[in-house]
Amino acid sequence: MSYSKDIFLGLDVGTTSVKAGFVDETGLGLFQATREYPTYPLGDSWVEQSADDWWEAATGAVRQLSGDHPELARCVRGISISCQAPTLLGIGRDGRPVGRGMIWMDQRAEDVCRELLQPHADYIHGFSGNRVDPYFALSKLLWQRRHEPEKYAATWKYLQINGYLVYRLTGLCSIDLSSAALTQTLNIRTLQTESPLFDLFELDQEKWPAVYGCGDIVGTVTPEAARLWGVPEDAVVLAGCIDGASSPLGLGVTQSGQLFEMSGQSSGIGLVLDEPSFHPNLCLMHHALPGTWLLKGSMSCSGGSLKWFRDNLDGAPGADFDVYNRLAVSSPPGAHGVTFLPYLCGERAPLWDRRLRGVYFGFGTDTTRADMVRAIMEGTAFALRTILDEFHDPAIHQKTILGTGGGYNSRIWSQIKSDILNCSIRVHQTSFDAALVGNALLVMRALGREPGQSLPEGGDAAVYTPDHALQELYEERYQFFRRLFLANKDLFV
Repeated sequence: MSYSKDIFLGLDVGTTSVKAGFVDETGLGLFQATREYPTYPLGDSWVEQSADDWWEAATGAVRQLSGDHPELARCVRGISISCQAPTLLGIGRDGRPVGRGMIWMDQRAEDVCRELLQPHADYIHGFSGNRVDPYFALSKLLWQRRHEPEKYAATWKYLQINGYLVYRLTGLCSIDLSSAALTQTLNIRTLQTESPLFDLFELDQEKWPAVYGCGDIVGTVTPEAARLWGVPEDAVVLAGCIDGASSPLGLGVTQSGQLFEMSGQSSGIGLVLDEPSFHPNLCLMHHALPGTWLLKGSMSCSGGSLKWFRDNLDGAPGADFDVYNRLAVSSPPGAHGVTFLPYLCGERAPLWDRRLRGVYFGFGTDTTRADMVRAIMEGTAFALRTILDEFHDPAIHQKTILGTGGGYNSRIWSQIKSDILNCSIRVHQTSFDAALVGNALLVMRALGREPGQSLPEGGDAAVYTPDHALQELYEERYQFFRRLFLANKDLFV
């Protein structure tokens, strides 16, 4: 079969899996494939992943696509990759990883933040737009130099996940603007690496790659990578972006003032800005498009909380989550008084405390599985409400939230969020991943193309509106949720 249109390949490397998809020149997602890979938790708050696992999973997903649809693979004109971020991964001059990468969940650098970075907090806030925290790659870099000096010495370049895949595809090192902003090495006003920072902490700036715009072309696919992936050698490879930027782009969330929520293993609420702004409890990110920013608060374990319940308490790994949707419907609002604090992995915004842990409160002999499941859905929505409350402009709370991600496959969970956030939520109904579309749009723009259809208004949408009859109940439950957290926060060690 012959195919005359151009095809664009998008990849998204999430916390648990890689997705790859073919998108045509109209912006329509055609086919996608997924490969999972492991995470390696190593004791207290150490969380690593293997660069070899990322590459093998990405290769497996793309080879499935190119094997099933060779006529489309031959028409691939460009590739863009988004990823979870930030990560610290060093590679040697031979291109091999220097150990595994510390991913965003890794919180081991608390001592570095306290002893080295906090005394310079005002300076770091000023040029990076973000708080001092082990989440960011700068603290991980300083931790490695202090505690694993042999790895620091052996590293030629430090790369993000998408940067590593770009390197494997092109042989060239890069870091995109959105990833660089989360490393705390980027000056948000000059959009260049902050050289005085490297001097201040006596770090070797040569180990840091050149900064590219998210839509900049880094190079083309090497012959070896082209054969392995089944795509043309002349396909361009972009610098790419963080997953928190590709999904909004794929959904058309690009205008200042738009509000969105990404729901998956972790979840977050973001606001599009036309200029950077520091917020002490939220995270500033660069959007995939030039001159656009995102102010976002992310919780660490939303969908992950339900997965934990399924795999560990319910003892049903791999079970269909539709079972839990039906259970949640059978428990009333308020879950018969059961409250869940969803801090299984500590918490990011707005609490920024790695010591926190999950709590089930208020259950008794009459508590059912349905109550436990609904409490998880409500508890994660309450945690999102604490993020939304950080946006103090009343006008923001009147906006419709654009929802995306796997969590919105659950109608009951979507409605619970709308009720608890007291906001309308518009969810675009598509089986094709928004991050893959966002990556494809970046490639189209890099090649001077524009999609042939309006995105995302071209697709159907489900709209969830708050049930005003539940507002008093959920306001009481939310205030109880906050009191429960405050009563317990000092007990975590």
